[in-house]
Amino acid sequence: MLKHYPLLRSLALYRFMPFRFVSTALLFILANLGIALQQFSIGRAIDTLKHGDPLSLFQHAWTSPLNPWFWFIGLSFLAVMRAIIQYFAGLSALMIGQQLLTILRQRIFQQVQNLDISWHWKHGLGEVLSRSTRDADKLKEALINFWRQVFESSLVVLVTVGLLSWYNLWLGLVPFFFILLGVGVLFKLTNHLVILDHKVAIAYEKVSDTLTESVAGVRVIKAFRLEQKLLQRFNQAIVQFIQHSTHAVAMSACRLPIPQMIIACAYVWVIAFGAYLIGQQQLQIGEFIAAILMANLLVFRIESIGQVLHIFADARSSAARIWQMLDEKTKIVDGWEQAVQHKTAINIKLDNVSVISTETKKYILKNCHAEFRADEIVTIVGKTGSGKTTLMNLLNRFIDPTEGRVLIGSDDDGWMDIKSLQLTTLRKIVQIIPQESFFFSGTLAENLKVAKQNATEQEMLEALHLASASELIQRLEQGLSTIIGDKGVTLSGGQKQRVALARAIMNHSPILALDDSTSALDATTERHVLQRLTQQSAASLKKVLIINSNKPTTIAMSNRILVLKQGQIIAQGTHEELMDSCEFYGELMGFNRPEHATFSRNLATPKGIAVQGIMS
Repeated sequence: MLKHYPLLRSLALYRFMPFRFVSTALLFILANLGIALQQFSIGRAIDTLKHGDPLSLFQHAWTSPLNPWFWFIGLSFLAVMRAIIQYFAGLSALMIGQQLLTILRQRIFQQVQNLDISWHWKHGLGEVLSRSTRDADKLKEALINFWRQVFESSLVVLVTVGLLSWYNLWLGLVPFFFILLGVGVLFKLTNHLVILDHKVAIAYEKVSDTLTESVAGVRVIKAFRLEQKLLQRFNQAIVQFIQHSTHAVAMSACRLPIPQMIIACAYVWVIAFGAYLIGQQQLQIGEFIAAILMANLLVFRIESIGQVLHIFADARSSAARIWQMLDEKTKIVDGWEQAVQHKTAINIKLDNVSVISTETKKYILKNCHAEFRADEIVTIVGKTGSGKTTLMNLLNRFIDPTEGRVLIGSDDDGWMDIKSLQLTTLRKIVQIIPQESFFFSGTLAENLKVAKQNATEQEMLEALHLASASELIQRLEQGLSTIIGDKGVTLSGGQKQRVALARAIMNHSPILALDDSTSALDATTERHVLQRLTQQSAASLKKVLIINSNKPTTIAMSNRILVLKQGQIIAQGTHEELMDSCEFYGELMGFNRPEHATFSRNLATPKGIAVQGIMS
């Protein structure tokens, strides 16, 4: 029901803190009843004391209404009590607003983590940061003003109209009509400002995206001397942002006086009609003064809503953008099975798998059949854009196939669809190492412990040895305690890949997929790494090693090769078999002439390790 009212949806989160909400609302109600009682008491004091003898007023007991001290003490007590209640009401409103904002930010963070990879591919980092920072801050401003400008102002309207109607029905109803009319016009303006603020938010995203890209791509920018071009692009984004912001503020300043004039008519009515009632002896002077004081408070409070009109307009737009992201449903649904039934080995295979792009509606992968068996190295080769990385991302459900199934298990123990496995279980079994490895801005040990929180120093050193990264520890002055910097900026490309391999090794996954993650390694280091990976046991299971690479040295160490062409597996087999049977494979390897083909059959790893010898 509240889906089309994002700001109300945000306020509805107060249901998670019912005690705080009720106590805050009660404090504001008491404070505003105190205002009405104060103004009413002023009117009664004037009407009571005007009939007394000025010379004998202070001769009455101080508890008598005929003594001015009675009203002075009473009004002072009301003012002090109301100030105390108002203070705690404002403090409580600020605390509950911050708590609500905390809930929203936690939901945003959790949602960003839960959304599948395909969503992140479509939405830039700048957009996510904008919704987590700017939009959340805009919403915070509205939450802070909600109690003062909306809730408390509504109470002021009720108590004022109630008091005026107590004196005379028409004295209260006509101002109420003007208030409703003015607030209605305010809401109309707010609807238009929401559209303008949406444009401001999009312009801000471009500024954020440009800034993010400038920081993340600083090496490319400096290498190609793009500083001035990026500066010009950033300035254009800033100018566009300022233009949209100025338009929104100008529109608010231009049209805001209209509802203010309408609301001001309520004050004029109270003065004019109140004077008429005095002439008709239907209203006392004190009551008239109390009515004017309340009307003045009413007009001032309602007009202040107009002054923060742009805040609520911004908040509505920002809340809509936040809830748009929070309402996104991940396409990767967690399974129910907690384990794979196995005795000796875990295999994985593609059963008539196809992937169709949601944007172009074209096949990325089509009718793929392949089995990756334990105790073998399988290399996937193909031209750029043939779908190699997409195939890799299917194995641990970074994405799901449009058609077909990905199965895990074995012929002896049975096969199960990976969709039935819990994601934590599946991604423990299937570990994918991308070419571009991410590192947190902490120590080397902290980044290794991402795979195993309670890893010992010996386990980390062993993993680094298996990844041929032992010399890295010797080069780092503080060893495992060395800060490697944001995104591993202090490490070279090859060092990053070896540390990423070490981190994956610590996960002890029986199925390891290297998505071109040895591209920065020299042939000797790569051979040592792959040898050690095949020899490593994962919970007494033989390991499946899947590699996305077109490097001849990697292919030479493979037991089996899958050839991808335009999203289809057109052939698979050993290097020699494919050279004899697959012309496309020969062209891909650069051996498209007979003498090259003869040479390629003798392709071997460095130091004479033959294609089939690696697993023996």
